[in-house]
Amino acid sequence: MGNSELTGKVIKLMPYGAFVKLDEGKVGLIHVSQFEELPERGLTDPPKEGDRVIVKVTGKENGGRLNLTFLGKLNEEKITKPKGMIREDFEQKLKKFFKESQESQSAHNKRIKRHRRMAA
Repeated sequence: MGNSELTGKVIKLMPYGAFVKLDEGKVGLIHVSQFEELPERGLTDPPKEGDRVIVKVTGKENGGRLNLTFLGKLNEEKITKPKGMIREDFEQKLKKFFKESQESQSAHNKRIKRHRRMAA
C-alpha cells in the first residue's frame, strides 16, 4: 500500500485538509499544505467534495486514518497528473523497455553462438 497509487472520492473538505474515502473503504486525509503547492506541481485547482482523486499513502495515524499525498484528479475521460509525474512514468517505461530489449538481444546472441557451434 505504501508506494502504490490509489483512487478514492473526496467526502469532506475542512480548513485543515480533505478527507478521502479510498475505493478499498479506508479513509485518509490530504493536508491543506499540499494544495498550496499545486501550481508548482503543474496542477491547477484543488479537489472539491465528490471529486475522484488519485492519492499515495504516506503514513498512518494512531486512529487508523491514513495520511495521503494528492497526485491528481481522476476525470471520467482522463487522469490529470502533474507534469513531473508524467515524465517519471515515461522514464520508468523507457528504462523497462531498454532492460527487456537488452535481455532479448542477449538471449538472441546466445542462440546464434550456440547454433554456430553446432554447425561447425
